[in-house]
Formats: sequence, structure tokens, C-alpha cells
Amino acid sequence: MVSGLIELIVDDLFFPEGPRWRAQEQKLYFSDVMANKVSRVDTEGAVETVFDPGEYPSGLGFLQNGDLLVVATDSRAIVRLSSDVVLAGSAKRSDSTHHADISTPYRTGNNDMVVAPNGNAYAGAYLPGLSEEIPPGPENPPQFGNIVLARPDGSTEIVADRVCFPNGGAITPDGKTLIISETFAFSLTAWDIEDDGTLSNRRPFANLAAPTDGISLDAEGCIWVACPYFNYGDSGGWVRVADGGEIKQVIPLENPDKSAYACMLGGEDCRDLWLCESTVLGRKRFPGDGRIRRVRVDVPKAEAQF
Repeated sequence: MVSGLIELIVDDLFFPEGPRWRAQEQKLYFSDVMANKVSRVDTEGAVETVFDPGEYPSGLGFLQNGDLLVVATDSRAIVRLSSDVVLAGSAKRSDSTHHADISTPYRTGNNDMVVAPNGNAYAGAYLPGLSEEIPPGPENPPQFGNIVLARPDGSTEIVADRVCFPNGGAITPDGKTLIISETFAFSLTAWDIEDDGTLSNRRPFANLAAPTDGISLDAEGCIWVACPYFNYGDSGGWVRVADGGEIKQVIPLENPDKSAYACMLGGEDCRDLWLCESTVLGRKRFPGDGRIRRVRVDVPKAEAQF
């Protein structure tokens, strides 16, 4: 259940995505994608810029030593900021290092990413061609894409194909299962993670009957997933869904001008659900359209056990 009202934490963003809770700092890191920066916000709503990559950033993830990995979308690469640079903030592209090339032979673009505690990063790679301005369908078909594994040494490998616009990701606490949003398949999909980081045993996790974007895994094994819309042109919301597809809870967006794009559990007891919102899918986006809100939930974030 949701406990209490949804509170506004930070406004006047552009397009907040890829949120990651950093318990050591009690701050939420996120990419303000169309503003070309990675930022962080504390529990009181104070925001500061961490990194300006000089292009659209997307997926984020931390290594065990505190280094930050960032998907640089135009470069089709993951770049890395050392922990001291991350803490200092206001970093430029020259302050980062190249971590991995996540391009594919298929002219894919890159977006979200999830990083395992052992340093393996799983980045989405999508084929271009889908227009956001009209509903997906036979004359505007969603394209397949890939999941690219980037190992800690920077080596990469395509570990899944025919993924229908891969997006938000989560890894179970035992490190054995990867869950990915297939946005325009309207579903969540799971894979077993092998010892070498490759994926096997692809299977459905849940069918949402609505596009799926950023996700967060809770301690009961349920996924909170942001759905940009429930019907094309409306504002969607966030859904808590169990493995197998049982819908446990829905938080609809009350603002018809906003869509839900991501979410992340965090806070001191990991029961704060941070909600990333921006312009309704299909409309032109403007600076100031994005915001992050927060609501209390009953079940905390899943914690890694390896």
C-alpha cells in the first residue's frame, strides 16, 4: 500500500530518467537527459549537478568502489567517473574516462542500464524507427533491440537479442536474475544470469498491457514499473506487479500533462518510492516540464546479497 500523499521533491527539470539511490550519501542520482546532465537530489530536495557529459546521458550505475558509470547516448559508450570526482560534483566530460563501447553492428541507440554488484553492466540497445508522436502499430512498428553486457574490464558482448525496446532494469538480490522492461512489448522479461555474466532461460515476468519504462525491485520480489501511458495520449502512472503478472497496486498520475518514466525505491529505510515524470509521451518537451516526486510505500527496496 501507499502510505500518505505524494510530495513534490524537485521541479523545473527537463526529462529525469535512470534514477539510482545512493544509500551512502542518502541521495538520489538521476539523468536529466535532455538537459545534458547527471544530477543528484537529497531527501530535502536540494539538487546539484554531478556531471555534464556534453551529450544526452541515460542509464546510471555505481561500482563497489563508488565510481559512477553513465551511458553516453550519442557516443554509444559507457563513461566512468571516479568516486572522488563524483563526490566533488560539477564534472565535465574531460573528467571522465571511457569504460566500454556498447555499440552493436545494428546501428542501435542506447538508453537505460543496470549495474550488478560484481561490476557487470547491462545496457539497452534499441533499433531506431519508432515514432513517439503516434501510437505504435503496423504503420509505426516498435523495433527489436539488444542487451549489451559490459564487464568491469570494459569488454562487451551482446547477451540478448529481439528485445522490444529494452529499457529499465533490475537484478535480484542473489544476483541470479535480470529483469528488463520491453517497453513496446508492454511487458517485463526475465533471464537467468550465468556465472560469466551471459543470459539464459528467457521468460515472461509480467504483461502490463501498457508500455513499461523504469523499474525498481522490492523485497517481496515485486516490481514497481513506470508506465508512460495506460491509453495512448494519457498520463499513465506506476504499477506494482508480481512475477506472473498479478497487479498489486496502481498509482495513477493525476496531471494529464505528465507521463511516468521511471521510479526508484530509496530513503533511510528504503520505503520511499521516487517518481520521475515529464511531458506526456508524444508531445514536444520543454525545459521545466520534468519533476521528481516521492511517496511512502510499505515494502522496502530489495537489497543485494552477493
